[in-house]
Amino acid sequence: MEPMVDLAPGAEHDPLARLFVELIRGASERDRQRADLTRMRGAVGVVADDAGTALTLRFDFGRVTVHEGLVGVPTITIRGASDDIAALAELPFGALGLPDATSSVGRGVLRQLVGALGRRRLKIYGLVAHPRLVLRLLRVLSKAIQD
Repeated sequence: MEPMVDLAPGAEHDPLARLFVELIRGASERDRQRADLTRMRGAVGVVADDAGTALTLRFDFGRVTVHEGLVGVPTITIRGASDDIAALAELPFGALGLPDATSSVGRGVLRQLVGALGRRRLKIYGLVAHPRLVLRLLRVLSKAIQD
């Protein structure tokens, strides 16, 4: 089944929603990320505090719908500044499907994200309860992934 990405009515004007749709559509064209997309089921809430915007990504085994605002109870929620949320897409992944800290770019992005998590500027609720969904989400959003 080919992954489908839909933008729900009302979410078209949200730049963060458009960014996520663009990243997920790009991921659906790459084999490894497409495989992750077809295995994902759950709702991901994204709240950008500085932009005053929230959205929900609903994953259903290859079908993704992006809604404006928080819809229902998300399985995981990512909350933080827009820059920290956008940095999630810069996280490089290696051949084993784990974050790649061997390159200077990878170490820089990891340092930024770990710093944001440590200072509580970026929060990922549900990380402990749903680590597989979080890891798959990060791999799908990543612009720098090795096959």
